[in-house]
Amino acid sequence: MTQPASPRRGVLASLVLVLALGLGSSAAAEVTVSGRALLLLEVGERRLQVRVESRRISGGGLELRRSGNGLRGTLRGLPVELKWDEEGNITGQAAGASVELVALPRSPQPGVELRGWFGADTAELSVTPTGIAGSVGGCGYSLPLAGNHYSGWRTCDETRGPPVPVTLRIPSNVIPLTQIEEGALLALLLSDEALPPASSAGESPGQGGAGAPSP
Repeated sequence: MTQPASPRRGVLASLVLVLALGLGSSAAAEVTVSGRALLLLEVGERRLQVRVESRRISGGGLELRRSGNGLRGTLRGLPVELKWDEEGNITGQAAGASVELVALPRSPQPGVELRGWFGADTAELSVTPTGIAGSVGGCGYSLPLAGNHYSGWRTCDETRGPPVPVTLRIPSNVIPLTQIEEGALLALLLSDEALPPASSAGESPGQGGAGAPSP
């Protein structure tokens, strides 16, 4: 009987190393955080803060229990149950959306490629210490590393409005995740399933600045 492969550490931990080695002393101080620091995702005017702990992931209506091969809990009262195997296959349900993804490690550079389906939409997302790019939940992302965070744009179809700015901040002391767990979590966070509802005014605030892509 073959022994299971050792889980590879995810990209978030590699990003912390990039920040620690690539920034000057003054910039490094900007990413020094307390043990209570939160992972922060901002999409237009919508904001999601998530705490990653050894046994749970919580925040913004998200309450998940971590296990060796899955995430299980609720998102705004709806069930979430994601499981994965040693081959990187991620399957299950996320707040009513069916999930069928495969997480493929990148080589020789660190990172992971996610491919498959999230709900009714195809998903193809590349996650590396220097950028996140691709699509999930029916929207495309282009988020290069900018200082101590990922920052760029999300573009969806016309029915969901024009492109909006996106920022993803990772605490420097984030608990390391395996590549597969990290892929499952980021796919969930970047989908509209995890984001809070937009206000009645829509996501227009902050749009249309310099560098905004064409719809």
